[in-house]
Amino acid sequence: MREWMTTQRNLTILTAILVGVPTAYGFRWVFDEPGLSGSFLLLMTLGVGVPTAYDEYWSKYDRARTAVAWTVTACVVATVEFTGFYLVGVELLGLSTLFASVGAFLVTELGNLSWLAVRNRQADPDESA
Repeated sequence: MREWMTTQRNLTILTAILVGVPTAYGFRWVFDEPGLSGSFLLLMTLGVGVPTAYDEYWSKYDRARTAVAWTVTACVVATVEFTGFYLVGVELLGLSTLFASVGAFLVTELGNLSWLAVRNRQADPDESA
């Protein structure tokens, strides 16, 4: 069980969840949303999107602690992006919190995964052929 729990894949998932739960709660507290849409979608971005991005699009590190540090950093970046897009949707575009949350989720997730896919394609042109 210990060996299974300490694989890089599982460590990145656990780290993202441990970062994501209090971050989503803080998001809900700061923005005082009437529904759970923003905090839930932020939690999904961090708890599912970040580990998936690491597992599918990032080269594995030699040390598990480096993978954990990458996950924490990616969670911070994704939180800043999500919050920024959410605020643009609510404040500048006048969207409801639901639509702003969905937009922030889609732009953050699809944008980051697209960037990582392009990065991988440029780093290894032989695999794209």
